[in-house]
Amino acid sequence: MLQSLSELIDPIALIWNHKLITIAGVKLSFGNVLVALVLLLFAARLSRLVTKIINNRLIEPFVHDASSKNTYRTFSFYLSLAIFVTMSLTIAGIPLTIFTVVGGALAIGVGFGSQNIVNNFISGIILLVEKPIKVGDIVELDNIAGSVQAIRIRSTQVRNADGKIFVVPNSFFLEKSVLNWSYSDTVVRTLINFGVAYGTDVKMVENLCMNILLNTEGVKQDPLPMVIFENFGDSSLGFQLLFWCDTREVNMALVRSEIRFKIDDQFKKNQIEMAFPQRDMNLKLNRALEVKVLS
Repeated sequence: MLQSLSELIDPIALIWNHKLITIAGVKLSFGNVLVALVLLLFAARLSRLVTKIINNRLIEPFVHDASSKNTYRTFSFYLSLAIFVTMSLTIAGIPLTIFTVVGGALAIGVGFGSQNIVNNFISGIILLVEKPIKVGDIVELDNIAGSVQAIRIRSTQVRNADGKIFVVPNSFFLEKSVLNWSYSDTVVRTLINFGVAYGTDVKMVENLCMNILLNTEGVKQDPLPMVIFENFGDSSLGFQLLFWCDTREVNMALVRSEIRFKIDDQFKKNQIEMAFPQRDMNLKLNRALEVKVLS
């Protein structure tokens, strides 16, 4: 029986100890690589578990800013992953000098097309550290406008007003111009322009609009809204409404829409005419205009 067991074990041991590759002068066997892969798989799972524990015990109770929470969770995961990967390689008997070889291969890979991945990874670290954008910020970039949902190490998720999620490479935020409505303060100013017909009581327009602004949900009372008599246009008396909203609390597009509905309603009740373009037409004729009356 022992002989049969030996006949079974010997081929397995031969495969287990079969040398696959030599790194930094150290020969790695099939067994080393297999153990490393299994341990690395557990390393990823353990990293998520450790991050969850850190989040529940330290981050959630003591950190109140959503952006800072996201930063600490991300760094906790990658720090835990680095520690567990190092431990896994050590247990598997793989020398840490492998990182030198991998680093050299990565440098070659960067030159052949992986620079975008590395660039986005580094950009993600910069975004998490410098925080030019944060979770919850309202941003505009190219044809995308919405709130930042998550900042990952490689990409950032932006949710627009339609509920669509855009995954934007992190390098985009550092290489191109991005409008961050919430960079220094989540309370931002917005405006509405309109015109009324000549002959309208402008003081009535001012009072009606100010009353609308003061009684519209989502419009901040500090700073106080303003009604500006902007100009004497070709066909209208131009007005501008300036008011402030907290981008974390309301959708500015919906607030502007509600104000326009109220303006239309109040102007109709008070017989105030909204202006529209008017043009004078002059006819120059070489002969008298003939008028025919059909009976």
